[in-house]
Amino acid sequence: MSANVTAQLSDELAFNILGPLAVSSTAGPLLLGPARQRAVLSALLLAPNQVVGAERLTEVVWPTGPPGNVSAGLHSYVSNLRRQLEPHCPPRGRNRILRREPHGYLLAVEGERVDACRFEYLLRHGRRLLREGRFEEASSALEASLSLWRGAPYAELGDYEPAVREAARLEELRFLTWEALWEAELCWGRDNVNVVAELAALSAKYPQRERLGWLLMIALCEVGREAEAVRVYHRIRRALAQELGVDPGRELRLLFTRIIRAESVGRTCLEY
Repeated sequence: MSANVTAQLSDELAFNILGPLAVSSTAGPLLLGPARQRAVLSALLLAPNQVVGAERLTEVVWPTGPPGNVSAGLHSYVSNLRRQLEPHCPPRGRNRILRREPHGYLLAVEGERVDACRFEYLLRHGRRLLREGRFEEASSALEASLSLWRGAPYAELGDYEPAVREAARLEELRFLTWEALWEAELCWGRDNVNVVAELAALSAKYPQRERLGWLLMIALCEVGREAEAVRVYHRIRRALAQELGVDPGRELRLLFTRIIRAESVGRTCLEY
């Protein structure tokens, strides 16, 4: 099926996995049914526009072992989801969004209809704007990407290993988005007091994220709080030593040296 046809089929649907699974149309949210049925859709959203085998779906839905009527159960969940996704499809009509293929099932949906895909697009766009020095626009794009998050990704899939890996990848990208956002805010110079408060909260929660600490130290120097920036460095150094047995990276050490030598730090955001 061509991309244009796929777009026409799903242009009223939005799929959200950055938090509890949710699907909505122009008429409102869809009723996705019980946990196992939601797990089927979540597994298909792990690989949109790709065939997912019945064996993999069975592993997702019944992780401790399938029942004797596994085929009937899986077919029931898929049929119920089809009725929600394409309510106007005739009973024996050809389903075009959730399709049965020779080797499994396929969810035909454009990437822009999935919040995780939109999140990654906005992150790439925001970082490109940041590199180009368009700080206000970068900040807006990065804020928009973070606003898509409502909770843990793929929560319906529990300990299913592919979902755990994908959730970890998305969470790492979420950190990178935060870091890029505060870099844009610092370089833009809109509200350094607010930047300090936000970065301080994040850095205290995630002391091993050296980039967050680096940005916080820059922000503190911007508002004349160099002594606090030094304390941040030592806090990060202790956390890294205790938890990982390593020293801070070169960039953080160089920034610390500049601060204690009373050298100008300035908005060196893009030099990390």
